[in-house]
Amino acid sequence: MARPTKAELEAARDRVIPDVLPLDGEPLRVLFCGINPGLYSGATGHHFARPGNRFWPALHRSGFTPRQLDPSEQDLLPSYGLGITNLAHRAAVQDA
Repeated sequence: MARPTKAELEAARDRVIPDVLPLDGEPLRVLFCGINPGLYSGATGHHFARPGNRFWPALHRSGFTPRQLDPSEQDLLPSYGLGITNLAHRAAVQDA
């Protein structure tokens, strides 16, 4: 996936990234909660999407996933009983 342009990042301000959760009735073992998505995540529509973000490598190294997932694969998390939400759902430059 190509990196978002400066214009795409600016357009992502206040964009909402939906939670990633298992379907009703499916198990949820761990819910990861961020503060708020950054503009990079807002532009891509994926949680923890900025290159260099440590979430995805840490998730794998801690044994939650069998391999390191890419942010674009966030929809696989519910199959592992995992979910993602944010305290503030709108993308912003700084922590909300």
